[in-house]
Amino acid sequence: MKVEKLEHSRNKVVFEITPEEFEKALDKAFEKCNAKVTIKGFRAGKAPRSVYEKMYGVESLYDEAINVVLNNKAQEIYKDQDLAKEIVGPFEPNFESDEKLERGKPFKVSLSFDVYPEVNLPQYKGVECVAANLTVSDADVDAAIKSIMAKDASMEVKKEQVIEAGDTANFDFVGSVDGVEFPGGKAENYELEIGSGQFIPGFEDQMIGMKADEVKDVNVTFPENYGEKSLAGKPAVFKVTVHEVKHKIYPELTDEYVKEQKLTDIETVDAWKKAKKAELEASREKSEKDRQVDEIINKILDNAVVDMPKALEEERISQVRGQYEQQAKMYNIPFETFLGLMNITKEKFEEDTEKQGKRQALFNVVVSKIIEVENLTPTKEDIEAKAEEDAKAHNSKKEVMLRNNAQRYYSDIAYQRVVDLLLSNATMVGSATPKKEAAKPAAKTSTKSATTKSSTKSATTKSSTTKSTTTKKTTTTKKTTKTTE
Repeated sequence: MKVEKLEHSRNKVVFEITPEEFEKALDKAFEKCNAKVTIKGFRAGKAPRSVYEKMYGVESLYDEAINVVLNNKAQEIYKDQDLAKEIVGPFEPNFESDEKLERGKPFKVSLSFDVYPEVNLPQYKGVECVAANLTVSDADVDAAIKSIMAKDASMEVKKEQVIEAGDTANFDFVGSVDGVEFPGGKAENYELEIGSGQFIPGFEDQMIGMKADEVKDVNVTFPENYGEKSLAGKPAVFKVTVHEVKHKIYPELTDEYVKEQKLTDIETVDAWKKAKKAELEASREKSEKDRQVDEIINKILDNAVVDMPKALEEERISQVRGQYEQQAKMYNIPFETFLGLMNITKEKFEEDTEKQGKRQALFNVVVSKIIEVENLTPTKEDIEAKAEEDAKAHNSKKEVMLRNNAQRYYSDIAYQRVVDLLLSNATMVGSATPKKEAAKPAAKTSTKSATTKSSTKSATTKSSTTKSTTTKKTTTTKKTTKTTE
């Protein structure tokens, strides 16, 4: 069997089919096709071959006979165990002969298939990475606590009716592009917290300093990836009329207020600040580690040389798409409506999904290669130990946890070993500017429903797109796949 190597990690095998081989395939095809028809004077499937061919012609058996031939040849390929374990995706059959298929004459067929790609890793040790900035300032702590206290704040009309960041403005706006108003670009008595980032970039910033009863033209440009294609990338002017400016009045932060929060083992302002700082530090340490891992792995992916097979890419693209489709089903809404709520077009979604799926497929094969090269593969004992740990945590049995989670344990352990390897060997440079931490209560938490209210978005709100998560914890093993049916 001669295997021809094609581009994109694809192989092709051509087979010459003898007349005798095709006759045997025709016999099997007849058995299957004859069972599906009823010929007058005979029970179903009992008509003689000569009668069947006289009524339907031998050519009616050709398609099924070719399927028999192709399945036989697929099995021949799988007999080569070294090749079989590299196959990914389905076989693609093709009739190779120039002449029309004719009984009694030899002909050629081929099976093409993707194989697991060769991965040429770049230098993955000593990759430069921006050093973690784990500093949490007093201002960070105060801001986090203040955001929690916002639930108890009251909204009052400002004495000085001048907009500052954090104020809530009530205003009208009318948007136009090239002097022409567009749908969704107009609203009256709209309330917005200035600085919340809900509107397109530049809109809220230009409202800072405006006063009640002031009218101003706000000049902005819609993002290139804006959901409404007719507006994407275009400059627009919004005529804004401010009616009223409000601000939040926060309660006084005292020990008594802290006690009212009923936080575990926290009854004073100092204790709350100390606990909140520790929480922010832990959160920042995790987020900085995640950032560093993303930075390192993205550099490795950018420099890896892999001739990716389409089968692996399409499989991952399908999985990414399926995740979003499943979300739409959870909310019991049509997928097109779901995309509309995300403020993204079908075309943009498909473009982002393809990009994300291809990146994740590349990530999987590159990380798998590092696991192989560095001998990081989890052992049976590693996986059983993890199952034992989970069983104790969930009051279950190790056997149950293994049955339900063995593959996840393998991926988690292997991926964590890769992360530890890359971080311990990275070259740290500079220092990152940490992002603001999301405020969380120190011990008391409230559960928000995932099905929060969705309001109709105006054309001024930002367009969101699908996130492209590179470092997805799905390390893969080489898979064999189905043969031609």
